Amino acid sequence: MGKLYIGNYSRSLDEKGRLQIPPALFDDSAKELFILRGLDGCVSVYGEESFNELLGKLRQLDFLDEKQRAFIRLSSASMKRLKVDSHGRITIGKDVLAEYGIDTEVKIIGVIDHFEIWAPLGYAKYQLAYDRDYEKLAKGN
Repeated sequence: MGKLYIGNYSRSLDEKGRLQIPPALFDDSAKELFILRGLDGCVSVYGEESFNELLGKLRQLDFLDEKQRAFIRLSSASMKRLKVDSHGRITIGKDVLAEYGIDTEVKIIGVIDHFEIWAPLGYAKYQLAYDRDYEKLAKGN
């Protein structure tokens, strides 16, 4: 298993649209990260090892199945390779920011094998919808 991504962080994009990756989520050896359409309204960000594992899972899907084919296409079309600068920042891109309703403030959530970037209001709504059922979610209900 690669880098462990955990925790939750609030950050601001700078005037050039760059995002400083929280030190707890930053791997000093990483020269690039991979972003793609996340689930539930976020952007997912992967390091190389975790991204390759994700690609392996996508390759196992059945392209002849309509729904699986649609998922493969939509996720693959959204994938981008991002360079990590010497200060641990990435530039997400105005098109991606606009698509996810992200202005200058973001919530970054560690999700074990990757991290997610959310518009703060979007994450607050998600949390509100699921937080009260935490114990039930743990049981898979």
